[in-house]
Amino acid sequence: MPVTETPILFALLCLNTLIGLVLVTAAYDLKGLVLGWTGWIAGAFGGGVLGWIVVPELATGTVSAGGRLTFAGVLVLFGAVVGRALLPFVARFTVAIAAFVVTTLATLVLTVGESVLDLVYDPAEPGDPMLEAVQVDALAESGLLAQPEFQQFFVAAVVVGGVAGILAMRHYDLIISLALTGLGAGVVATVYPVWRAVVDGNAIAIAQQADLSVVVFGLLVLVGVAVQYLRHGRSNDPFA
Repeated sequence: MPVTETPILFALLCLNTLIGLVLVTAAYDLKGLVLGWTGWIAGAFGGGVLGWIVVPELATGTVSAGGRLTFAGVLVLFGAVVGRALLPFVARFTVAIAAFVVTTLATLVLTVGESVLDLVYDPAEPGDPMLEAVQVDALAESGLLAQPEFQQFFVAAVVVGGVAGILAMRHYDLIISLALTGLGAGVVATVYPVWRAVVDGNAIAIAQQADLSVVVFGLLVLVGVAVQYLRHGRSNDPFA
C-alpha cells in the first residue's frame, strides 16, 4: 500500500486537505484569526531580520553574536506587536486600491477598447503582480488624456473605480473571506490528483502529482460560498 510506504507524505497530504477544506467551509469565521496570526508572524519575521542583519550593519563597530541575538529578540517582539496591529489596516487599504485599479482599467477597456490595456499594462515578466505592472505614466505619454472624448471616459472610469474601492473597503471582510475560500479551494484542487493516485494504488509523489484541477477549484469555491452564505448570510446581510 502506498499509504503505509510513505506515512509522512500521506500525513502531509491529509493535513493540506484538511486545512483547505476548513478554509473552504469556514473562511468567514476564520478571517480575523488568519489575519491576526499573519500579522504576528510577518511582524516578527520582519523584526528579526532588522535585528539580526540590518541593525548590526548600521551600528558602529563590531556587534557580537550575543548583541545580534539581543537586537533580534527585542525587534521580534516589537515587530510582532506592530504587525498584528497594522496588518488589518494595510490589508483593508490594499483591497480598496486593488479594487479601484482593476475596476478603473476594466471600465476603460469596456468604453475605449483593449488598446488602452496595452498602454498601461506591460509586465516585465509574465509572473509580475498586476499592480506592479500597471504603468500609469504610459497613459499620460500617449496623448490620450488630451482628447476630450477620452477624458470623459477616463473620468467615468475613475468614478466607477472610486465607488468600487469604497465598496471594497466597506465589505472588506467579505472580500477577505472570499479570498481565503479561494485559497482553500486552490489547496484542495491542487492535491486532488494526488488523492486520485492514492485511490488508484500508486505511490505518493506530491511534487510530481500535484496539479491544479480547475473544475474541482470552481466547484469548491461555489460550495464554500454557498455553505458560508447559509451559515451567515441571513443573520449578517452584507449590504445592510
